Amino acid sequence: MTRNPADIKTRPPSALDPDDIAIADDDGFGEETDLVSDPEFSKGEEVAIPSEQALNRRAERGIRWAKYLLISLTGLVGLFAGLWIEATIASPLARNDIIGWTALALIALGLLSLFMLILKEVFGLFRLRRLHLLRQSAEHCLLENDEKQVGQVLRQLMNVMDRQEMRRGKQNLRLHLRDIHAPREQLILAERELLLALDKQARQIITHSARRISVVTAVSPAAVFDVLFVAFENLRMLRRLAVNYGGRPGTVGLFRLARMVLAHLAFTGGLAFTSDIVQQFISTKLTAKLSARLGEGIFNAAMTTRIGIAAIDICRPLPFIEAKKPKLREFISAFTRSSS
Repeated sequence: MTRNPADIKTRPPSALDPDDIAIADDDGFGEETDLVSDPEFSKGEEVAIPSEQALNRRAERGIRWAKYLLISLTGLVGLFAGLWIEATIASPLARNDIIGWTALALIALGLLSLFMLILKEVFGLFRLRRLHLLRQSAEHCLLENDEKQVGQVLRQLMNVMDRQEMRRGKQNLRLHLRDIHAPREQLILAERELLLALDKQARQIITHSARRISVVTAVSPAAVFDVLFVAFENLRMLRRLAVNYGGRPGTVGLFRLARMVLAHLAFTGGLAFTSDIVQQFISTKLTAKLSARLGEGIFNAAMTTRIGIAAIDICRPLPFIEAKKPKLREFISAFTRSSS
């Protein structure tokens, strides 16, 4: 039955004092509540519904027993480890035994090795971040035509390229920078003198990895072995590309680089584009000549090539200004020509 609007009693508006105890909020949800009116549920009365943030805060109240359980278990493991080390070393050391001194030396060597590994991973992550920030600064210089920042970019670039084979290019860069004042032209000169040779080396790295993957996939007897080899070869390729452009990532840095490459591919749609290009180049006539395993090898090689191109976009300290950016079509056409 529908109510007559004239029968509904309404209150005139009135001012409320927020400090009044009579209207204090004692429902436990704080001030973040939403008022809704549902005639079927509340018969026209306003119902206070807590907001999502208020519910989250209320759900987090109380003692977090899982956290204390984890702390206690970690403490017990550390305590037992300390007691075992003390029982293993203290007694031989008390007897001035060579076993105790040997164990103590091995523990010291292990701790030193662990510290050096952590330090290596930290420096590897720092080098990757330095390449990324250097590329962003160069892109900003190109966009804003910033003459002040381009000098910092070039100095950082020469510090990154601190290798024996880069000495001549750095000398040429310093010599000709005196005659060039435009930021774009300075970056083009740096690209010519320092990065063209590295781009050529990067193409060779990608080509060799892709060919190895295509051959191994074609002759591999098991699919599990294919997956393991493709993953290993792609990680190896990523490490070599990073080293080629001035980064030396450790294990953590390598997996971080792999995650950045996959995110780059997902953002640019590179995986779907790779599939389309492969289908375009591998025509039906060529597919009839190829075995199924060889076609799968070409597809895996194309995917590896796409990953390598994305890694170049991430690891290259300068964007492609005058130099030609590597394209997937070039690599795939080479694969198909060699397979036909």
